[in-house]
Amino acid sequence: MRNFNMIRNILFLPMAIFLILQLPMSVSANRATSYTYAADEDKHWERTQDAYLPDKTVTGLGLSSPEDLFIDEDNMLYIADTGNRRVIKYDINSGQVAGILENGEFTGPRGVYVTENGDIYVADTGAKAVLIFDKDFNLLNKLTRPDAPIFADTNYEPKRVAVDGGGNVYLIGEGVYNGVIQLARIGEFLGYFAVNDADLTFSQRLQQLIFTRAQLANLVDINPTVFSNVFVDRNGIVYTATSGTHRNGMKKHSTNGGNMFKTDVWSFDDLTDVYVDGEGLIYACSASGYINIYSKNGEEIFEFGSYVTTVDIAGLFTSLPSIAVDVDGNIWAVDGAKGYLQSFRPTEYAQTVYTAMNLYEEGRYEEAMEKWNEVLRLNQMSVLAHNGVGKAYLHAEDYEASLEHFKVANNKEYYSQSFWEVRNTWIQKWMGLVLGLLIGLLVLRGIVKAVDKRHGGRLAQAKLKAHARAETIPIWKDILYALKTPRHPMDCYYEIRRYRQGSVAAATVIYALFFIDFMAYKTVKGFIYQTVKVENMDIGSIVLGFFVLLGLFIICNYLVTSINDGDGTFRQIFMIPAYGLMPVMIALLAVTCVSYVLTYNESFLLTLALLIGVVWSIVTIFIGLQTVHDYTFGETVKSVILTVVFMIIVAVIGIIISIMWNSLYTFLTSVGKEMIQNVF
Repeated sequence: MRNFNMIRNILFLPMAIFLILQLPMSVSANRATSYTYAADEDKHWERTQDAYLPDKTVTGLGLSSPEDLFIDEDNMLYIADTGNRRVIKYDINSGQVAGILENGEFTGPRGVYVTENGDIYVADTGAKAVLIFDKDFNLLNKLTRPDAPIFADTNYEPKRVAVDGGGNVYLIGEGVYNGVIQLARIGEFLGYFAVNDADLTFSQRLQQLIFTRAQLANLVDINPTVFSNVFVDRNGIVYTATSGTHRNGMKKHSTNGGNMFKTDVWSFDDLTDVYVDGEGLIYACSASGYINIYSKNGEEIFEFGSYVTTVDIAGLFTSLPSIAVDVDGNIWAVDGAKGYLQSFRPTEYAQTVYTAMNLYEEGRYEEAMEKWNEVLRLNQMSVLAHNGVGKAYLHAEDYEASLEHFKVANNKEYYSQSFWEVRNTWIQKWMGLVLGLLIGLLVLRGIVKAVDKRHGGRLAQAKLKAHARAETIPIWKDILYALKTPRHPMDCYYEIRRYRQGSVAAATVIYALFFIDFMAYKTVKGFIYQTVKVENMDIGSIVLGFFVLLGLFIICNYLVTSINDGDGTFRQIFMIPAYGLMPVMIALLAVTCVSYVLTYNESFLLTLALLIGVVWSIVTIFIGLQTVHDYTFGETVKSVILTVVFMIIVAVIGIIISIMWNSLYTFLTSVGKEMIQNVF
């Protein structure tokens, strides 16, 4: 009897293990298996505290190539189990399967969406239809191919589906480039809700500009990128995901299909799904296993996840086709290759961030500031927190305090708003005094002139003598001549041609001053207009590029004009650009200084000033080349074009020589190391 019991136990154990493996299993994990990243002030991802931790890993559902998830308000998770031709209803609260939706017309359900009243929409690519069921899995309707003539040439193989409050259906079709297909409740074709722009290469853009209609008709059609998913939140706002692009892969659409995000939203180029929770937070996932969370305005909040192939690690995916968020804020994801569910629970750090964002949206700025300060205690460089505190100070009208936080967050738009208020306060406080001082100085100047006139104009004479003494210094006189050249370019360059004015030494000083002016413009503008931080600049390349371009222009123009009977000498050609740079030098200096007192709304003033300076200098230098070389207008244009072409040729040759030299140096270095190792 004892032996019989032992044999029975041995036989029963494998059977019990087999039965257990067939049941849904959930395993809890306590530690993060991937890093969390947040965007820094330069829009680069930097590692931060864990925002989400792997929670439950659900196996045993027997999923085969699942492609889509949806969670309703009762915390029921619907899974499009594509390989098994079914939709599974999984109760998140109990951890049990609540029902299995099967239908004889299913060939491969790839998309699922559940409305507020419990209707289940299933997109089936193979069946070429969207099947609609009630909450008890009874078939209500079947949306097949629309019969509208305009839809005749469009492929109708629905793979993703979403529904708004009015019953309008939004479909992502397999291979449909025209955009999101929009159907009425009864299946009538309403049009294409939104469409992506076609990404053109440089050559394609050039073809669009110069080719005729007949030539363009013979080219291969340029198709826009295809949407990979669509989602409609409970407010009826449509969101789309697009694979194949880093820019604007995730969009939030207005009622006319336009993108509501004001700035480009970064995402992975293999975006597969987008989901929005009840608070308006946007979640997106990529096929390579990464999950991104954005604010309702498209601001990047968190990114986490990774890609694995040969090992099973909670929170890492071989293929990530879809995500969903339950009523408690937990993220649910499915591995499309291995067929298991994985949930992630938000950490205290993430919950604090979300609470602060919600408080701000509700207008409770003081409470939001407290929460943002809690985030800053955890992460002093949190861009989100500094933006949040800055906005709270802005609404509290503490503009100077907000400036500090917006500057840390590199938020130039809001910094500009606060700065406008600070500047306005300063103007109201000090403008009277400033105007009084200016009027006083003007009155004093008039009095001094009147007194000097009564005493024989001694001050005026002293001024003229000082100016005359300054002109006796040759290099100073030649430098001051650059101020006259832009006003009378033909006369001044004629004097330079006749060797009466200007000098190489003065031109060299002007080039040095222009370089200093240019570097100041590049590196020390006001915060609002300093688009690139100095530490992110390649100063060496900027300096080298400045002098190389200047040197190439002078040398190449001398060679070109020597061939084309130009009268200018190398000395004169060296001086021509220098004596024409004064307008752009003044413009650069003015822009650099004024950038500290202007806001974004006044940026056109800086653009206009710089444009005037650049155009004025180009025209002056052009007249200088024409005058010194004794060319006609057409000959001058020709020489300038040849000079630019020659500069490009020289630059290309220089790059080729540099590459060849580096290759030769690498080869000789490797041979030398081999000889040393083998011989010595």
